[in-house]
Amino acid sequence: MKDSKMIKINENPNYGFNFPFSLVIPKVLNENPSLVVACTLPRCFTDSSNSFDELIDKTMNDLGSVDPMHEHLSLENGNPMFIPCVPNIKEIRPGFLGKNVLYNNLQVDNNTFIKDVSKYYNLADQYKSMIEYAIEYLKSENVFVDDKVIVSGYSEGAKFASHFSLLHPEIIKCVVSGGTGGCISMPISELDGYDLPYPIGISDLANFDMDSFRKINFFYYMGLSDKVDSAIPSFKTSYNLDENGNKVELVDECRNPIPPVDENGNPIFIIDSNGNYTAEFNLFSDNDVNTINKTLGIITQDRFVKQFEIFKGLGLKCDFKMYPGNHITIFDNKDRLFKDVDNFIRETRNKNDQNLLK
Repeated sequence: MKDSKMIKINENPNYGFNFPFSLVIPKVLNENPSLVVACTLPRCFTDSSNSFDELIDKTMNDLGSVDPMHEHLSLENGNPMFIPCVPNIKEIRPGFLGKNVLYNNLQVDNNTFIKDVSKYYNLADQYKSMIEYAIEYLKSENVFVDDKVIVSGYSEGAKFASHFSLLHPEIIKCVVSGGTGGCISMPISELDGYDLPYPIGISDLANFDMDSFRKINFFYYMGLSDKVDSAIPSFKTSYNLDENGNKVELVDECRNPIPPVDENGNPIFIIDSNGNYTAEFNLFSDNDVNTINKTLGIITQDRFVKQFEIFKGLGLKCDFKMYPGNHITIFDNKDRLFKDVDNFIRETRNKNDQNLLK
């Protein structure tokens, strides 16, 4: 990355992490820098790798989904950046940090990597260990950062940031994440009579730290026309005609299939005999998808607004904003977005400083 120094750190099981990571140090540092944790979605190299070491090497040489927000928070604001190298194995999806990863319920179909599954155990704790190690390592580079970090991600990376905030709020100062596409993790156990287990809530997290969670500043953003939804219920495959009269499957901006809509523009989903939804994709469980859509709504923007109301109702320090564009084109408005993020971080920092003085 231009105008920065990149350092690669090897895995260190003795310090609690089995994966390497990179540190990016801008040449010009902020007076009071914070470590930016880039929640990336690495590409999946399992089909082209013959060993786990080869998988690590390919992942390490690919920065995954380092996006414009990561670069803004780090390079443009003078903050070091942490980029993890946790390979994406199709059945594990470490970039999602879902229930299977939390409970080490991990199964891999690819025989090449079955013996390496245990490396992913307790992954959230491993991320915490990597981050703490990175903060200490930076001191050897004469870079002294806050002991709490800024966690940032987009799309699946946003889900990681949201999920990680439930598991280790004690090391997070700020979450800046966009394109959440599905559901933002909430620090509540039930909603409208529905149980909210991880990753949508905390009903099964016995040691959830609400005191630390309340200290986090949250900035979530999404596109006004974003159709990407990982918590979408099942639907019948639908088609339209292209300009040549050919039948083409309906897809969103990321080329995921999407449902048809009724005369009011609402998606048409399949509901079982009990009146429940099931999951179209496999990131959220059937129960989670049913709960999300029954309590928060079937449109991602409606869920986004309702979750903002829930966060504000809990007295959390947060801002949820929608910008013109879809899942891909939202960064066409990045100047306005970046200005809003910078103002939010500045205002919350000033409020925190004032609270310390009381």
